[in-house]
Amino acid sequence: MQDKRGILLLATGHPYYAHMAVNLLVSLRSFEPELPVAILHDGQGFSLLEGWQQDYFTTAIELPAKLTGGDPYRVKLHLDELTPFEQTMFMDVDMLWNNFHSPMDLFNDLDGIEFTMINRGRVSSADSTLSRWVNLSEVGDAYKLDEFYDISSEIIYFEGTPKVFAEARKVYNKPKVKVSEFGSGLPDEAFFMIAIEKLGIKLHQSPWEPSYWEPRYFPKQHNRNHVTSFYALSVGGAFTSNHIKKIYDSLCSHYYSSLGIASKPYQLQNKSRIIKERRKI
Repeated sequence: MQDKRGILLLATGHPYYAHMAVNLLVSLRSFEPELPVAILHDGQGFSLLEGWQQDYFTTAIELPAKLTGGDPYRVKLHLDELTPFEQTMFMDVDMLWNNFHSPMDLFNDLDGIEFTMINRGRVSSADSTLSRWVNLSEVGDAYKLDEFYDISSEIIYFEGTPKVFAEARKVYNKPKVKVSEFGSGLPDEAFFMIAIEKLGIKLHQSPWEPSYWEPRYFPKQHNRNHVTSFYALSVGGAFTSNHIKKIYDSLCSHYYSSLGIASKPYQLQNKSRIIKERRKI
């Protein structure tokens, strides 16, 4: 029987992502020991995890071959087809749950919302400096759109199979504008951004920023209490400051200890040092 609520993670390519997924899983289980957490993987990094780490996930789903080659970000456009849950909260694995909230608090806040995702408000197609992935004025002309959400797919929440995923796949398969490469693929946000507007979807809250992401607040260095007041700490991006690294590693150690896990957590690494395609982004 399908679980009603659950968190969905994705770890493909470099083993870094599988190890980070375990850290995120431990942080989630520190609050909700019975919370279903599924992981989508391509058999690479996941196969290198220890047995207890693999077994700690409620479900491990190996991706079909058609989705594991080429563009790794394309998988996010198929989450509606891959999730084992009725109510899904997708999270990037380079995140950690913070210690002032429970995952169920966020599920309860979002209950009944068909689709939403992180966004930093609305942007105009007239200001192309506000997107690094596409020329907004070109998108506006090509798709007859005036405004867009400035979105991030670090956290996506959806119930059932919203039409936005199928629409984003259509845009991906036949794009009318050039989308800049991101690492080894194309940023899924560009396709979600267009699909949301084409379908006239109004996100539940705008802006909505449940996770702390350092570049969003750079160069101001917030104290630990501020960082952990968000639902989650994001360490996505090519670089992470020592300030945030210390917070991440300290929280990880706390979560492992609180659950009685003898193994040491995977320590945060700068992607630019270990992943070739992330040396610039």
